[in-house]
Amino acid sequence: MTTDSQAGAGRVRVLLAAHAGRAGAPLRTPAFARYVAAGLLSSAGTAMATGAVAYAVLEAGGGAAGVAVVYLGQMLATLVMLPLGGVWADRLPRVRLIVVVELCIGLLVAGQAGLVAAGHARPGQLALIAAAVSIASALGDPARFGLVAGIVAPEHLPQANALLKTGHYGVLMAGPALGGWLVAAAGPAWGIGANAASFILSALLLSGVTAPARTPAVRRFAADLAQGWRLVTGAPWIWASVAGSGVMVACWHLAYGIVGLTYVQTHLGGPAAWGVVAASLGIGMVAGSLVSLVWTPRRAGYAHCFAIVPMALPGLSMAAGAPLAVIAAAVVAAAAGLAIAAVTWRSLVQQRVPADQQGRVSAWVTLGELVLAPPAYLLVGPAVAALGLRGTLLVCGVGILAAAIAPLAHRDVRALTLLPPAPYGGEEDPG
Repeated sequence: MTTDSQAGAGRVRVLLAAHAGRAGAPLRTPAFARYVAAGLLSSAGTAMATGAVAYAVLEAGGGAAGVAVVYLGQMLATLVMLPLGGVWADRLPRVRLIVVVELCIGLLVAGQAGLVAAGHARPGQLALIAAAVSIASALGDPARFGLVAGIVAPEHLPQANALLKTGHYGVLMAGPALGGWLVAAAGPAWGIGANAASFILSALLLSGVTAPARTPAVRRFAADLAQGWRLVTGAPWIWASVAGSGVMVACWHLAYGIVGLTYVQTHLGGPAAWGVVAASLGIGMVAGSLVSLVWTPRRAGYAHCFAIVPMALPGLSMAAGAPLAVIAAAVVAAAAGLAIAAVTWRSLVQQRVPADQQGRVSAWVTLGELVLAPPAYLLVGPAVAALGLRGTLLVCGVGILAAAIAPLAHRDVRALTLLPPAPYGGEEDPG
C-alpha cells in the first residue's frame, strides 16, 4: 500500500471514529443513558401490547365499533390533557413527574390485564382505562421533552434525539411481532401484563436520573397555560411550522392509516401486502434516525420542511396505481423523512426555547399537530364516496406537499439553524 493510500485509509478511519464518537456522545452522560434504557423498556411494552387491547375488546364482544371507541377516547383524552401536562412539566420537577406518570400507567395497565385475565372485562371498562392511560401519558410527555434538554448539552441534542428515535423505532419494529406471538400463545392478558411490567420497571430506572434543579416563577395555573399559548403564537417559526404539520398529520393519517390501508387490502393482496408496507415504515424510520445520528443540518428550517416532502409519496404512488414494490419504497422514503424531520424539529425547540417554557411549548405544538386528525377521520367516508380511493389518496398526497413547503414562505422558518455538533476529540488529521 502506498503512503498516499495509507494516509487516505487513515483519514477514513478517523472520520468514521469522529462520526461514531459524536453519535454516541450523549450516552456518556449517565442520566441520559438511564433515560434511554427506561424509554426502551416502556416502548417495548407498548409495542408488544399494540394489538392486545383491541383483541381484548373484540373478545369482550365490543366489535369493531368498540375498538373505534377505545381509540377515539385515547385521542380525545390526549388532546384535552396535553396543555395541562405542559404547565405541570414547567412547574414540577420533571423526573419526579415522569416517574409518577410511569407508575400510574403501570398500575392502570395492570388493572386492565387483571380484568381481562379474570374474564370480567367489558368494552366500556377497557375504553375508560385506555383513556386514563392516555391522560397520564399526556401529562408526562411534555416533561420528557424538556428533561432531555436539561440532561444533554445543547450541541449534542440532535444526536440525543436521534438515539431516542432510533431505539424507539427499532423496538416498534420488533415489538408487535413478539406481542402478537405472546397474545396468540397465552392470550391478550399476557400482552397487556407485559406492558404494565415495562412501565413499572421504567419508573424504577428513571428514579435514578438526576437533572438540574429549576425555580419556576409562581403564577396562577391559568396564567401559565395562557403564556404557553402566547409563546407559540408569538413565534412565527413555531406557528408556521405547526400549521403545516397539522395539515400534514391529518393527510398522512388518511393516506397511510385509513384510505391507504383500505387500498392495499382491496387492490394489492390483503394482509400480506399490508405487512410489507408496515415493515417498510419501520425500516424507513430506523434509517432516517440513523442518518440524523451522523448529520446535523445547518439550515434546519429547510431540512425540516424538505424532509416532510417524501411523506407525500405513498399516497401519490397508490393514486397512480403503482405496484407494491414501488409503494413499499415510497413508504421507506416517507418514514425516513419523517424521522429526520422529527429529530430536527425537537432539536430546534430544545435549543431555541428557554428550558422553563419547553413543557408548555411542546404541549401546544403537539396539540396543534394532532387537532385536525379527528375531523379528518369524519371526512373519509364522504371523500371516498365523491372521489374514490385513488382520488382521495391524490388529494392527501398534494395536501402533504403543500403543507411541507408552505412554512418556508416565512423568513423566520428559512432562517432556522441548529448549533453545529461539538468537535470530537479524535478528529485530528492522521496525515
